[in-house]
Amino acid sequence: MGKPSLYVPPGAMASDGFRALMDAACQAEWERNPVHAAFGMYLFSNAVWLAREMQAGGFDRMVFIARDGWWVKQAYDLVATALGVTVPSDYVRISRQAAFPLHFRTPEDLMTLPDWVDVTAHTQRTLMQLLAPNLIPGAVESMASADEKRLTEAELPGFIDACRRVWDASRTEAYRAHAHAYIAPKFVGKCATFDVGYNLRSESVIRALTGADVTAFVTHMDSAHPEKRGVPFRALYPARPYVSWVAREQFLLEDAPLCVGYDENGPVLVATGTHVHPGIERCQRAALAFVADVVRRYGERLADMPLRPLEGCMPFERFLHCGPYAWMAPFRRSRLDNAFHAGAGEGNENAFLQWRLMQTDLLLARGMPPWRVKLKRALIRLREEPRSFWQRMNPFASE
Repeated sequence: MGKPSLYVPPGAMASDGFRALMDAACQAEWERNPVHAAFGMYLFSNAVWLAREMQAGGFDRMVFIARDGWWVKQAYDLVATALGVTVPSDYVRISRQAAFPLHFRTPEDLMTLPDWVDVTAHTQRTLMQLLAPNLIPGAVESMASADEKRLTEAELPGFIDACRRVWDASRTEAYRAHAHAYIAPKFVGKCATFDVGYNLRSESVIRALTGADVTAFVTHMDSAHPEKRGVPFRALYPARPYVSWVAREQFLLEDAPLCVGYDENGPVLVATGTHVHPGIERCQRAALAFVADVVRRYGERLADMPLRPLEGCMPFERFLHCGPYAWMAPFRRSRLDNAFHAGAGEGNENAFLQWRLMQTDLLLARGMPPWRVKLKRALIRLREEPRSFWQRMNPFASE
């Protein structure tokens, strides 16, 4: 068996742009670590997609959303210049946590909670913590139950009634004013956003808060929610990949504190649990160097070198979905904070385990018998996180 190599989509080598990327990937410095080259091709392809859309769409600004827009922004700034695209880029600090209170301007808006969050992924306390800027000071501590069980749909009406009783209209409006003061200046004219996010939570908040003309550019959709957000959007992928957020976002994540809210000084940043795994950070920096190398090598000629962005993303997608374990191993200890959906301390399996489990979804789709997939998932748990394996083997363990 030969050495694993980068995946080449059928027919892709007929494209001048894809051949240029493969030629760069075959250089000695990139062959030593094909994952770096694959991710470099991915960043480059995202940047080309956005640059061409900005050129064709009459946009005034391209705003990347923190924190998984950071590396694509760096690539865009390099590629757009080479392609002669003059639409400037910016970066806005917002997150699901920071945007969450902005979905609700009045207590009556709390009836839409299920549109913005999976309430059954939270306890009363963790959901009230997300709503804290809308509630009277000390409400979380005084009202939240010490019971760490997750909420059920049947309990939601009672939870909403409890939040209505401690709603603080002045704090709600102050929070909105602080968010507006920071976000609005970034959205002047016809604007585009880029975010891996698949539900347009942040984008809908930006549009509603600022009234700006915003079109969202995202990797893909994974629900029907975006159709209801009132934000026009365009997706790079026509379908949802089997390996979704867990791997893609950790490779794109900026090594910076998370924005969890806004005050009179702008974004409120919290550094806890946000550090990027060293192996991933090396991959990020090498991938951006790959983009710079391609731009330096071809310059203005890139404008005359057709590239289907989806094909340029495929080597990295192939790695995410079924890359050899030796290529994955440097990222084995990576973790990704997902507290937005992690009530009661559950759902916090490490990112590498979730990544490997997602890969088995592809095996099932390819026809592997379900019993074999189930066995493989058990063995993956046993290898990557034995505690998780034994917890699931315990018939008395809670789900």
